[in-house]
Amino acid sequence: MTCAILQALVNRKKKTVSFKCGPDYIDPMFHRRVIGVPARNLDGFFMDRETLIYLLEKNSRQADIAVMEGVMGYYDGVGMEDAASSHALARDTKTPAVLIVPCKGMSRSVQAVLDGYLHFAGRGRSGIRGVVFNGLPPALYPAMQAYCEKQGVRALGHFPIVKEAAWESRHLGLVTADEIRGIKRQMMVLADAAEAHLDLDGIWELAGEAETLPAPDGRLFAPEPARAGGKPVRIAAAADAAFCFAYEDNFSLLRALGCEIVPFSPLEDTGLPPDICGLILGGGYPELYAEELERNEAMRAAIKTAVEGGLPTHAECGGFLYLHRELRTADGRRYEMAGVLDGTCAFTDQLQHFGYVTLTAKEDTVLCRAGGAIRAHEFHRFVSDVPAGAFDTEKGGRHWGSYVSRYQMAAGFPHLHYYANPSFARHFVERCVAYVYDNGDSARRNA
Repeated sequence: MTCAILQALVNRKKKTVSFKCGPDYIDPMFHRRVIGVPARNLDGFFMDRETLIYLLEKNSRQADIAVMEGVMGYYDGVGMEDAASSHALARDTKTPAVLIVPCKGMSRSVQAVLDGYLHFAGRGRSGIRGVVFNGLPPALYPAMQAYCEKQGVRALGHFPIVKEAAWESRHLGLVTADEIRGIKRQMMVLADAAEAHLDLDGIWELAGEAETLPAPDGRLFAPEPARAGGKPVRIAAAADAAFCFAYEDNFSLLRALGCEIVPFSPLEDTGLPPDICGLILGGGYPELYAEELERNEAMRAAIKTAVEGGLPTHAECGGFLYLHRELRTADGRRYEMAGVLDGTCAFTDQLQHFGYVTLTAKEDTVLCRAGGAIRAHEFHRFVSDVPAGAFDTEKGGRHWGSYVSRYQMAAGFPHLHYYANPSFARHFVERCVAYVYDNGDSARRNA
């Protein structure tokens, strides 16, 4: 539905930006394929309200319209709380909400579902200003329009099932946008359906009724750029089909701190980029490309040498897997990886940790001093036999150890959004700058 609306807006020549509520990486990839620019995450668990408003305003400043995709059910947040829900995001950013009601197998009961959503938070406090009926038989739509009118919300259309745009899922959610053949054609099919069945003019008008937000204090979000001997701080970031999970605002914050982000491919390149003083290995699906990663011995050796030589490194989830000596995939096959961590990461049949967590450093790391804390997210089926305890990880009163800290590397399963605690990004950049001065000329260092 979000992609259909985004593509229709783009086809109408509207300058459009998009956001995803919550920590998900994959949905923003679909947005990006539609609008052609990075999509951003707005997460009420990671960020306070002022940060949410800052990132929304900063990233939509030049746009005609900003579209936010919700997460889970409208009121689903942290546990049984409203925090970090789509409802909370709409409330905190004063954004009119359009509720998508799935109607499969229902007729009049759709009205009961809608009534529950409209009044669950108290009359007039839902923030829901429009409704789209997904999969509703067209003959039932006039009755739903009349019901919406009685409830004081806009009926914005009924959307059909579009079989030509059915996308598959795997253990971490949808397959990524880059894996779908003919995805642009599918987006156009969805946009045509939106033009035919949705009130896009009504959605546009509703967006125009969004309240003006108070300007956040820009001084809180204006970090002093770091320099490494008068040169940019060059940080290599893995970016290919195996390592495709990244929060775009993480890179934006690093750039604001004076960094140049240099993408590279552990799948295809034979070595790290030159003159770098930091390394980021993000998440993704290394298990799907384990054979190709194993075959690229030159890259595995280059990363092992660099990390063990003290190159400041942040690796999370998929990047953490890649740093192990061995990766065991779902079919039981074993593959050699970079070998920085002398152990095995193995696939299991069930989720190991899932959801929001809070990390507190038990020791000094490349990301922060001992005692530093940040909110994060975990979602994985793999287990590692390498002892991890640089951070205490807490969720709902349960505690376990996470992240391995050695050399100048912090590597573990939790995903970090740097705006959850920008001092983590600042500390990492400071270690990158110190690496330049501690090791002399970077060209000699990487030779």
